[in-house]
Amino acid sequence: MSTSAGTSSAAPEPRPLTGGAVMAGASRVTVALTGALTTILIARLLGPDGSGTYFVAQSVMLLLTVLMAFGFEHGIAYYVSTGEWAPSRAARSGLRMALVAGLVGAALGLLARLVVPSAFAGLPLWTTAVVVAGLPFALAWLYMSYVALAVDRYEAYVLPPAVQSALVMALAAPGAIAFGIDGAIVGLTAAHVVVGLGAAAWARSRLPRDGPAGGRGMERRAVSFGIKSYAANALQLVNYRLDVFVLAAVASVTAVGRYSVAVAAASLLWLVPQALSGVVFPRVARLHAGDGLDAKAHLEMVEVKSLRHVTLAVVAVMLLVAAALPLLVVPIYGEEFRPAIGLGLILLPGTALLGIAAVLQATIIGRGKPTFPLYTAVVVTPLTIVLYAALIPWLEATGAALASSISYTANFVLAALFYRSATGRRVAVTLVPTRSELADIRRLPAAAIRWRRGLLARR
Repeated sequence: MSTSAGTSSAAPEPRPLTGGAVMAGASRVTVALTGALTTILIARLLGPDGSGTYFVAQSVMLLLTVLMAFGFEHGIAYYVSTGEWAPSRAARSGLRMALVAGLVGAALGLLARLVVPSAFAGLPLWTTAVVVAGLPFALAWLYMSYVALAVDRYEAYVLPPAVQSALVMALAAPGAIAFGIDGAIVGLTAAHVVVGLGAAAWARSRLPRDGPAGGRGMERRAVSFGIKSYAANALQLVNYRLDVFVLAAVASVTAVGRYSVAVAAASLLWLVPQALSGVVFPRVARLHAGDGLDAKAHLEMVEVKSLRHVTLAVVAVMLLVAAALPLLVVPIYGEEFRPAIGLGLILLPGTALLGIAAVLQATIIGRGKPTFPLYTAVVVTPLTIVLYAALIPWLEATGAALASSISYTANFVLAALFYRSATGRRVAVTLVPTRSELADIRRLPAAAIRWRRGLLARR
């Protein structure tokens, strides 16, 4: 049985990054497909009003998960990746944090519902309680997945979000048929509970027993490291999701439902960036902590290729989504959702740039500079709030789409500036793919086949 990375000179070689990226991409595609099917089923069963309320419930869970995570997942990934924290110890700390932070976050969610009920799109108090009850479990599987990522257990990193999304589809739609929006929301929470318990069981049974690395002080160090990226994530989430609550407060639930479809379509552009940034961050952290010319050359290769690959992917997906929106929205969702076409087209440019910014920020944080994304969020968040306040009451859903796209673009511009400060490379030049990156794309199917054969062999 191997010990944690960095505790022995015979530590295993890191697994190929391409395989991790392929698996993460497959997970994101699964999440996107099952999420899209859930959205379609809810729209068909409950109409724009039901879609709007369900989207608000999802946004509440997302908001609380990011706010109450405290960036602890990034601290876990960083210190386990560098060998300073034994994986099993990090996992136990993560479960404790999930329980405490989850209960506090649930109480805060209920308090917000009592104080500003109009922003919850008619979500009843008891249903809000059902939503927030899933928070400790959502945090548990989030933290455990980052422990897995840090030790190159890519399968355990990519499975929780995919399984959770598939379970939502399996539970929410029947719940909606039987009990309307309340049943759909119970299904959403039940999925988090099942995956959270499963992730905890995996960590207990599959991670190596305590190594010599780390101790009580590691929790404080992980929070200290992660809190910087946490603050950035929390502020950025204001940019990403405050529009939903402002729109719910000043417009109809129907408008929120149509906007949710546009957001879901535009979010397809985040699939590859999220998958790639997730595996790039710990690899950059590990290489940046290494010595020698080989480590530096490998680090530059990982950073440059990841940025070029994400550019290729984002541009391709943006063109496909732009072509698909006018053709598919009405046949799939119904005539009531036609306004979502224009909203989605407005969101696409900014969403594409934000996807690229995710990989830029993963590199920056991996180089040990989590304050740079925080500076970005501190600058962009006030601009975003002003845009929401000015445009959403005036233009409603169209204003939300315009404000969000402008905010995403500003995020990319600042991320590019900080990337140059951290790496010395200009983003405008680095973004341009070469023949090497095109060849990498052509080799992806073979990499996926090799991963599958290796997985079957281990079984």
